[in-house]
Amino acid sequence: MKRLTHVDTMKAIGIVLVVIGHSPGLNPFIKNVIYSFHMPLFFFISGVLLSEQKMSMTYRENLSSLWKGLGIPYLFFFLISYLYWLPTHDLSASAARHAGVSWWEPVVGVVIGNGDALFVNVVLWFFTCLFTTSLIFFWARKYLSATSLLVAFNLMGLLFTLVYDPSWQRLPWGLDNAVVALAFYSTGHFFRRYQDAILEKTPKSMATMLALCVMAGVAYVAGINGEVDLNTLLFGNHRYLFLINAYLGVLALFCFSISLPAHAVFQWLSKNTIVIFPLHLLMFSFFTGVAVVVFGMPHAFKETSFLWTGAFALLALCLSYPSAWFLRHFFPMVFGKRSAGIDSGKERANLQRTSSFGINQ
Repeated sequence: MKRLTHVDTMKAIGIVLVVIGHSPGLNPFIKNVIYSFHMPLFFFISGVLLSEQKMSMTYRENLSSLWKGLGIPYLFFFLISYLYWLPTHDLSASAARHAGVSWWEPVVGVVIGNGDALFVNVVLWFFTCLFTTSLIFFWARKYLSATSLLVAFNLMGLLFTLVYDPSWQRLPWGLDNAVVALAFYSTGHFFRRYQDAILEKTPKSMATMLALCVMAGVAYVAGINGEVDLNTLLFGNHRYLFLINAYLGVLALFCFSISLPAHAVFQWLSKNTIVIFPLHLLMFSFFTGVAVVVFGMPHAFKETSFLWTGAFALLALCLSYPSAWFLRHFFPMVFGKRSAGIDSGKERANLQRTSSFGINQ
């Protein structure tokens, strides 16, 4: 399977932005800029990676592929998060928020599978939402063209962002998030057919200039629209700007990615996004605990300087290297493998199928 180096670069930049966006002490404006497009980016990438060959799978094969690529990692990282939460939730700065929470409530949360219920590690919402989004799109694509779905899902996503009321009951397994996520997923799938031509005809210098100009526009619009969060279905002060700015951010990162040469660091970050994404918040909590318990620092120390933002993000990314090595050697099923090595052609094909999703390999 041909490796799309610019997609590796987009995923690499995207996961770094996710980690920075969650880092403590981050300037609110910078956070708003990152949040305006960083999760739409991963749904877009997942659509780009859905090839026509993968669309030839049967419904059963697709469901199996989704389960291996997203379901098993979801349960695995929930278990890690839960085992960390059990002895530490009463000691954390958020102890008041978890007061009276029984041991079994997170277990119920993993069944419900949305951001509100997954409080042991809120980023796990993306696994269930991408699972639901991918399943719906695969079914719909069997009956409708990529162009039809592009129009239908974007209109549906725009309507939802305009009419959504925070008082509405949240739906399980990201069904409500998926209404918006399908817009980005369908756009990525539609865009797939044109990316080679764009890569061939776009000079790198032009791509760099365009990326900088578009990103300036993203920052400007983010300043107007304010706080957004796809997980909590928060679309900002002017909801009609959410989809527009998200697509501008995706465009900026695409242009920036094609202007950069392939690099081993980008490939490693892309390949291990599925490890970095669910573990970095646990690492942040651990760093805070060490600072408070071992060094006697106040819980609020990490909010006092932007230097802590960079320190937390950099340390989490560095610790992801041994974490990924450990998981690949001892828990290969997280990466769609049955063992640390791939022995058969069938298993290689299965791994290629599970690698079609934006946070997997």
